[in-house]
Amino acid sequence: MSQPNANQEFTLSVTGKHIEVTKPIRDYIEEKIAKIEKISGHIIDIIVRLDVEKLNHSVDVALHFSHFKVKVGATTENMYSAIDKAFEKLGAKLRKWKSRIQDHHAKGVSVTDMQVSILESAQHEAEELTQEIIDANNSTLESDYTLPKVVKEKKHPLKTLTLEEAVMKMELSGDHFLVYRSEEEQSIKVIYRRDDRSYGVMSP
Repeated sequence: MSQPNANQEFTLSVTGKHIEVTKPIRDYIEEKIAKIEKISGHIIDIIVRLDVEKLNHSVDVALHFSHFKVKVGATTENMYSAIDKAFEKLGAKLRKWKSRIQDHHAKGVSVTDMQVSILESAQHEAEELTQEIIDANNSTLESDYTLPKVVKEKKHPLKTLTLEEAVMKMELSGDHFLVYRSEEEQSIKVIYRRDDRSYGVMSP
């Protein structure tokens, strides 16, 4: 369910998979969010996803601000403790980067549009046609349906950032890579997360 809160400007969405989002659970989440608001403002929307798989109770939280996003997750054997743990991680991230986030908001960010093509694997189509392929014993048909295809093209904002700001965005979002325009060199850069949790930067 997504709806603006009575005393808040942002939109809160709380959804559950294999679990009902009861009023006590939502109220508990809103209490946690109230504490987060004291750390950082400028929130546009908050998405909270709850999931239960056997003994694992998982919580994923995504905060979207005007120029960046913050993502955290936690899994425990109890939903309320998972919520606690996720929001503890969220608060720790925001406190760690608070001064730089404020500087980032104050500076403003130069943004241009970057064309992005979205490729979707045809695996689900192949599964539906598996029996047909087997019956036909047609390897050509099988290869046709296992190739990915472009399903959508859209524009994605390409932001001008310093290297420090790019690292901050990676730390907050947990993403594997980020394409941005270097403020220092005015060229396109790709920062990516390495297996050892350090970062690499490529210049295409």
